[in-house]
Amino acid sequence: MSRDFPFIHETTIIEGPKIKLPSSSHIEPGCIFCTGLNGSIDVGERNTFYPGVIFRTSSGRIKSGKDVSFGPGVKIYEVRSGLTIGDNTMIAAGVTICGTSHGMSTEKPMRFQEPSSEMIHIGKDVLIGMNSIIHPGVVIGNGAIIGSGSIVTRSIGAGWVAYGGASCTEKRRR
Repeated sequence: MSRDFPFIHETTIIEGPKIKLPSSSHIEPGCIFCTGLNGSIDVGERNTFYPGVIFRTSSGRIKSGKDVSFGPGVKIYEVRSGLTIGDNTMIAAGVTICGTSHGMSTEKPMRFQEPSSEMIHIGKDVLIGMNSIIHPGVVIGNGAIIGSGSIVTRSIGAGWVAYGGASCTEKRRR
């Protein structure tokens, strides 16, 4: 059975007081949008969510621009200080964006340490390759490309291509 764009699949879970999904959204099976009382999700026009995308934040604002696509299994998790994503950005399958880190003191178990959080900003016309991980505090400039499987722990300038482990060690101008 074919469905016309846009639509929100019946298996989509939407939980939270401040979630804006425009009628132009295209949301495929198994997506979850969940906020706490101090969190919000503000989706731009014509965003596409492939199966299994998860947006979850107890606090902080997740805001996407227009014409953004989220590949299958993208997870945006606990961006307590906020996340912005610019227009025309593509986030490929399996990408994880996490805005929170736990402490690493040896004085008490990690589970009971206070987490820290930093804002993440992803510019316009960005491509984030499959299975990449974006860490707290990262800024990815307009037109940047993040290669598949990258671990982004520091900011990437506009127009740069970055790929690799730990901090996208290989970079070159587009």
